[in-house]
Amino acid sequence: LSSQRLENSDGCSRRLQVFYNGTWGTICSNSMTLNTVSLACKELGCGNGGSLETRLPSGNVSGPTWLDNVQCGEKTSSFWQCPSSPWNPQSCKDLQEEIHITCNGNSEACLCLLSQCHGRSLPSPDREKIRAVGGEDRCSGRVEVWYRGSWGTVCDDSWDMQDAEVVCRQLGCGPVVSALHEAAFGMGMGPIWLEHVECRGTEPSLQDCWARPGDGGACRHKEDAAVNCSGEWQVWDPLLGYWQGAGEGLLPPCGRVSVPIIICIILGALLCLLLALLAGQVLSARAGRR
Repeated sequence: LSSQRLENSDGCSRRLQVFYNGTWGTICSNSMTLNTVSLACKELGCGNGGSLETRLPSGNVSGPTWLDNVQCGEKTSSFWQCPSSPWNPQSCKDLQEEIHITCNGNSEACLCLLSQCHGRSLPSPDREKIRAVGGEDRCSGRVEVWYRGSWGTVCDDSWDMQDAEVVCRQLGCGPVVSALHEAAFGMGMGPIWLEHVECRGTEPSLQDCWARPGDGGACRHKEDAAVNCSGEWQVWDPLLGYWQGAGEGLLPPCGRVSVPIIICIILGALLCLLLALLAGQVLSARAGRR
């Protein structure tokens, strides 16, 4: 999965880079238009427009240059839908040929990919770093994440089913049932670590979503986000690359048991009863022959 960033920037102005083949690389400025700059700023959460920086120092480019001739139209909805030259064109030799942009948003309003927020990234996507509190079991409740040595909540600004789907997945609690707002499971205490979470719904963890790190004081605990998950226990398979059921013999640790598991238990019980009846008939037949 490719992503974008403004290199070493806490704000909305710097050299634009993309992540490809495991490495961050730059973009050449050939054919660059304001439409392309505006789309990049929008996806970075830095406003809906911007400008190209032209007063740049001269020097040799360090690191890979991944893209060139990026041409986004007015109706293009994603930076990655824009036509461009093939990856790694090696067409930029000088620093003055790289793209540096300044977006019209400010640093406080910027969203960033939570695994890459400069100085403010969530350190781990582990299941132990997220929890649901206040519900009837571990698969429902107020969403809290562990960061900087303490648990904190998530603001419900822009909170939707896609965001809740990722939380349920990271919790190992199956598909989402509902995304809840306004402290549905009670108000939390302490910091509010995340605001304006923006997930597509397919990410394995919140760390892979875009959001604005807190705690800036813009959100109150009466706006704490919450989830209600189905409770179908799932685990992440690193070899297969997707979430799957925990397998036979393993019941979910949360209080609810999914319908398929209940059906399996009933069928297993009926099979055991049938085998017991057959065994009884066999023993009775043997006794009659004697």
